[in-house]
Amino acid sequence: MAHLPPVPETPRPGALLVYAMLIAYASLFPFVLRAPPLDWMSQVTLTRYTTLFDVLLNVIAYMPLGLLAARHFARGRSVASGIALAVAAGIALSVTMELLQLFVPGRVTSLPDVAANAAGTLAGAVLNAGPVRSLALERLEALRERIVIPGAYGDMGLVLVALWLIAQLNPALPFFEAGSIADRVAAQTGISIADPIALWLEGVGVAISVAGFGLFLSVLLREPRGSLRLLLLMLTVALWLKFAMASLMLKAHLTAEWVSQARTLGLIAGLALFLPLRRLGARVRAWLAMAMVLAGALLVKLSGNYSPLDDVLKLFAWPYGQLASFASLTGWLHEAWPFAAVALLAGLFLKRAGEPVE
Repeated sequence: MAHLPPVPETPRPGALLVYAMLIAYASLFPFVLRAPPLDWMSQVTLTRYTTLFDVLLNVIAYMPLGLLAARHFARGRSVASGIALAVAAGIALSVTMELLQLFVPGRVTSLPDVAANAAGTLAGAVLNAGPVRSLALERLEALRERIVIPGAYGDMGLVLVALWLIAQLNPALPFFEAGSIADRVAAQTGISIADPIALWLEGVGVAISVAGFGLFLSVLLREPRGSLRLLLLMLTVALWLKFAMASLMLKAHLTAEWVSQARTLGLIAGLALFLPLRRLGARVRAWLAMAMVLAGALLVKLSGNYSPLDDVLKLFAWPYGQLASFASLTGWLHEAWPFAAVALLAGLFLKRAGEPVE
């Protein structure tokens, strides 16, 4: 691979840093540190607690890290050098996480995890070489430059879109709403009864959130003409992810609990609200997106139910482990996403302060 030409200098470390932080979150949850036991070697394992699922999960989890790191480290270097540095960085991150797990109750430091993480990093980094780079990555890069606004704002916008999709992988999180579906399950068992006012707030909040999300997507595009198609595509992908993960992870009688009449009507109303707004000028759309994303998030919080994590985990039928980390990470992304989107939109709005309002 040494004969491969250097990649173009496109410094974009933001996605790499965000993904490394997600790995750290998933590795160190629940963030309750303590001194390691005197017999700390009992927490280091070669084969105990290691399953094929864990190995595959670790490989898959570190593949994006390897790809992003290889793209970053190959700037001004050969692709082979970028791959070597990416693998070294992946191993360093993995070893650090495993050592820190000595201080986290309930976690086990696993040497096979380090090997699986290194393999995943290498597999992802190799995607930055040869035919894969030329046939796929460079075409995606060209597509990104043609469709999405240039620079760091466009990059971070794409990162936020990817994080939004990751949050949709948790079927216990309602669509464009706060809390979890545990409140509906409780209502069915007679523990609590939904308030009509709360249902009304739920539907209005979902509608505003959907329209705000569509405006957020439109602001990321160079031309707003394709924003409706992009919004429909993102909603379709997210809905299919919810359906698939609900069938895979939730208990059989709960697979459709994340869908409700108020959420469905809110989704339809949000699309109808977005239709005329997408034709406004860029600065107006950025301002409206800020207002609607924030307002929608606050409204759904008024009707959301924040059940303890233990109650949420009871909704799942998932025997493979890592469930608490998955539920916590996706829940955190779900809650933090509107505020991160507002911060990005505020930056874009201020950047375009000198532009005329259309």
